[in-house]
Amino acid sequence: MLRPFQNNPMKSCRYLAKFLCLIMLLGLVYAALPSAIQAASDGNAVARSAFAKAKEYQSHGDIRSARIEMLNAIKADPDWIDARILQAEILLKLSDGAGAETELNRAFELGLDVSQVRHIYGHALQLQGKWDEAKNQLFAEDIPVQHQTYADQILGRVAMQTGDDELARGAFDRAIRRDGSKAVLWVDVARFRAGSGDQAGALAAVKEAVRLEPDNIRALQYRGELLRSQFGLAAALPWFERALQIDPNDVPILTEYAATLGDMGRMTDMLAVARKIIALDGGNPRAFYMQAVLAARAGKYDLARMLMQKTEGHLDNVPAVMMMQGIIEFEAANYNIAVERFRQLVSLQPNNLQAQNLLARSLYLSGDPVGTITILQPQINHEGASYTFWVAGRSLEATDMGQDAAELFNRASRHDVGQSAAFVPEAPLALLRNEAEAQPDNAVKVIPYIRALYHIGDYDAAFAQAKHLQLGNPGASDAHILVADTAMALGNFDEALAALSLARHIRFSESVMLRLVEVFRAKGDMQGAGDMLAEYLTYNPNNLFALRWMAYGHLEAENWDIARRILENIRIRIGGNDALIMSGLAQAYTELGQTDKAVAAARIAYNLQPSSPVVSHIYGQALFAEGKRPKDARELFRKAVMIAPLNETYRASLALTR
Repeated sequence: MLRPFQNNPMKSCRYLAKFLCLIMLLGLVYAALPSAIQAASDGNAVARSAFAKAKEYQSHGDIRSARIEMLNAIKADPDWIDARILQAEILLKLSDGAGAETELNRAFELGLDVSQVRHIYGHALQLQGKWDEAKNQLFAEDIPVQHQTYADQILGRVAMQTGDDELARGAFDRAIRRDGSKAVLWVDVARFRAGSGDQAGALAAVKEAVRLEPDNIRALQYRGELLRSQFGLAAALPWFERALQIDPNDVPILTEYAATLGDMGRMTDMLAVARKIIALDGGNPRAFYMQAVLAARAGKYDLARMLMQKTEGHLDNVPAVMMMQGIIEFEAANYNIAVERFRQLVSLQPNNLQAQNLLARSLYLSGDPVGTITILQPQINHEGASYTFWVAGRSLEATDMGQDAAELFNRASRHDVGQSAAFVPEAPLALLRNEAEAQPDNAVKVIPYIRALYHIGDYDAAFAQAKHLQLGNPGASDAHILVADTAMALGNFDEALAALSLARHIRFSESVMLRLVEVFRAKGDMQGAGDMLAEYLTYNPNNLFALRWMAYGHLEAENWDIARRILENIRIRIGGNDALIMSGLAQAYTELGQTDKAVAAARIAYNLQPSSPVVSHIYGQALFAEGKRPKDARELFRKAVMIAPLNETYRASLALTR
């Protein structure tokens, strides 16, 4: 081996120099490698002790305590890769995607191979809304088999959040095929199905989640959320309370629990929970929003505004928050600002009649009667509520259109208390027909066509289309509601009742309840209507529509004191500017012999709607029972008969005064 050097001394020296340089370079490389590899630690004793405690807390669902122990572990040994990974997993449980990403990036610097944690790295990116970066991780082909189910689940979430239903369905299906034993996976599947309109499928999925892991708080939470939308507020409470027994400090559960308590009218309880949320999470925007709602209901609008400012804009795109912000500005007489908020809300929810009415009222009070009429025009063209006609009539008066205003006031006097027409065409009928025929099982395309058919009065065709849609979407409540509406238009109450029964078992919503009451009353089954209202109120004790109908039912049944109590409860909540509520109170007080209260309530109703035959007649009854102003009572009866000459009740009352 040394012979070449011996044969050529100069050449040998050059080889020797190169050889020595190579040895030096290799030495530098090997010297550098240990510094990179040895920077990662195996965890010292203190770190391992804290790590073990964190794992114990994690196994019992106490994620916050686990996080504290992991902070101790990392402080004791900041170069331990396993500690960084576990801390990232714990932060993901707390929905802290940015924190988890930071921990994983540090682990990569310590030498961790990214392929081992792509599933949780993608999760961290998903929580931050970094959709494309998350997909890059989750679509990678080097994800270990044991992590592929997790990766598909997170990919499904990304797809849901970006509106890619096909990708979401495929990802969740793969995850279930690989390992369908995790409750959290079934919760995601339930959320996906609910978002796709398959309420029945969502219920089945969340039931499976609870069956697999009865103590999984995310499964219990979503079970409560679905029951809240399916049956009502009270149905959700036991599930939230069960979850809080497992983890009393879980902020998402506490938030849903507080919101439900507030919607049920249990404001003191809601406030206590909201304060606990803020103690745990000082910047929680929903807790401040709930406190703002409570302040607004108490009439403390300045306090409500201050609390809403503490949300720092995080909820500004949430419809309920837009509504609250608009109401706060409306009550503070900042009508132009209220217009802005209500207009944003109407742009997001064009069928939200309450938002339309509030926007119209704000426009009217801000001095824009033309804008008011424009907003209310769709309701004016159909059977809107009396309040709508009143506001529109006042706006027409302001534009010197007195004749049109009088017509609207007359329509307001009829006291339409049912639903306004929901079937307004959204495009030319021919276009809607072509789209529906091209995709006959696509609800998004078919429903507008059914509405258009209903609008032009072609109820048979609308019913046939609705039945076809119902067959293809048995888990969608809206499909059954469409069948019921078109069947009602045909006078087929049995078909409507059957469809609504199916919808009710999927989601016993306010709209389903109102339709069921309407069908029972149309069939003459007042007992059935009353039972339906009572069941709905069991879960939703503060629902104004249900309480109204319950009060009207008791007035019809001559249960005067029960009707009085219900109507007084409503009056306390919404004030005394509702002519129907005040008329009902006047009628109840008259029959109970409390004529002073009857006359006072009837006078308020009459001042609100003097052109109403209903109000005029009830005011006359109150005065007649009081016995002090018989001539005024007779004039009111005569007025009611003039407005509605065929009403036998009004004519009989007038005859009594002769």
